[in-house]
Amino acid sequence: MNRKSASERAVDLPHELTFFLVDLMEPRPMLTSLRFVLLCLIMLSLAGCAAEPLLEGAAKTTVSVTLDGQPVEDAAVVFTPVGGGRSGVGRTDAQGIAKMGTSNYADGVFPGEYKIVVVKSIDDPSSAPSPAEDQHEVQGRGRPVYAKQLYLVPEKYISTSTSGLSTIVEAGVENEVTLDLTSDQ
Repeated sequence: MNRKSASERAVDLPHELTFFLVDLMEPRPMLTSLRFVLLCLIMLSLAGCAAEPLLEGAAKTTVSVTLDGQPVEDAAVVFTPVGGGRSGVGRTDAQGIAKMGTSNYADGVFPGEYKIVVVKSIDDPSSAPSPAEDQHEVQGRGRPVYAKQLYLVPEKYISTSTSGLSTIVEAGVENEVTLDLTSDQ
């Protein structure tokens, strides 16, 4: 039986992580199953950190969102195709940057013309339904009662008919879209 050593099996990983994983993979009599579980958890978490593969035909697209010059964190960005087709979605990070995807996170957007909406809202704490009102939560059936929303980005940006935001995604290039939103109605 031709067995590769752990160092030969650890490929395409950052240098520091490679040594950690090699140490984990070296056979030791005790705690073998615990080491295996830990290794599996690390590998699963790394899968989310790997470069995001693009869908065939899709173009890498990032969006920068600011409101009155400040980055908007945790906003949903939606690209709606003008002529029909598949939408693109993303969520902004702390710097206001969203990596757009069609089926999965950051898997790209298909070329074409899009109208854009940006939504960031929270439940209005003063309008939260009481447990007696919200039997959906208690009994698991019926129509849920939702709290009113407080929009942290002006409401005009939540509809394609009022946002005034649009872009054209081009094939074969990295598309970078900048959305400079304002509080002015």
